[in-house]
Amino acid sequence: MRFLKHLLSPIQIIYSLTIMIRNKLYDFKILSAYNAEPITISIGNIKNGGTGKTPMVEYLIRLLQNKKISILSRGYKRETKNFILANDMHTAKDIGDENYQLYNKFPNIMIAADNNRVRGIKRMTKNHQSDIIILDDGFQHRSLHRDVDILLTAYNDLFIDDSLMPIGNLREHKKEMKRASIIVITKCPKNISQEERYVIINKLKPYTYQKIYFSYIKEYTYIDMSLSKQINLNQDEKHILITGIANSKPLVAFLNDNNISHHHICFSDHYNFQENDIKQIINLKKANQLSQFLLLTEKDYYRLSLLDKKRLEEQFTLVCVAIKMDFMEVDKPNFNNQLLKFEKNKT
Repeated sequence: MRFLKHLLSPIQIIYSLTIMIRNKLYDFKILSAYNAEPITISIGNIKNGGTGKTPMVEYLIRLLQNKKISILSRGYKRETKNFILANDMHTAKDIGDENYQLYNKFPNIMIAADNNRVRGIKRMTKNHQSDIIILDDGFQHRSLHRDVDILLTAYNDLFIDDSLMPIGNLREHKKEMKRASIIVITKCPKNISQEERYVIINKLKPYTYQKIYFSYIKEYTYIDMSLSKQINLNQDEKHILITGIANSKPLVAFLNDNNISHHHICFSDHYNFQENDIKQIINLKKANQLSQFLLLTEKDYYRLSLLDKKRLEEQFTLVCVAIKMDFMEVDKPNFNNQLLKFEKNKT
């Protein structure tokens, strides 16, 4: 490991200088940021990996439901380019699995994908009036001004404990947390103590203008996707669980804690399922007489092609394990009020 670090150190130095220069150009306003008319809220992270951005987007959609909300993201791993406005003809390959998930859950919200966030927001606001635009994974996109910057970091994987790529998983330097107006610690234990909170806050050393809030996974629910209905799982059977997400540990821990026996097939984040994968899953069920319920995360379900869904539905009932996040009781009113009472201050 030490040898690998020495080998990667020159690359890390070059990467470090590149992003430092870029950020300084924005800090000193040599590079300018486009300021869109709607209130712009960014949800992002400094560290690669699953910090819970999509559940946070869903939380904000529900919180701000009385406003005209639009969502803009790059549509990670989509097979298309440039600007795409989500419609019923699109799939995850067109707009990205997270966008496709949000589009299916919130069909009345305008959702778009564009690698160029400035171009994307200009296209979105040209013929459509939005009160608020939420940038999904927007922390590094400094070419677009944001009015509220929400930085996420996971309780068991704080960015402050990591190092810059390629040795670590940080996209940029830890000190760039200064750009955030709100920092949310995600996936906390529901019974986190006040002492633990103080330890994390002291570790992060937030600036006086920054608010830190603690959130947790409030519930996992099993949704029979053929009926769009919540169900219970039989604890006497063994189920197959498929995950293609950055961090499946909280979900696996939840199933274990609730005595849900399962065989876990773990794929890489945003994995595109192949024909052989579908065959492997079906053969595994037959060979081991496993449950008819196939458990998937929502992202994995929406990433399946129509053909793959049809083939799996011939053998299984597809069940999404849906996640809902929430804030600790002491933090929730403060976070909600900060967002609800926010007034755009144009400069």
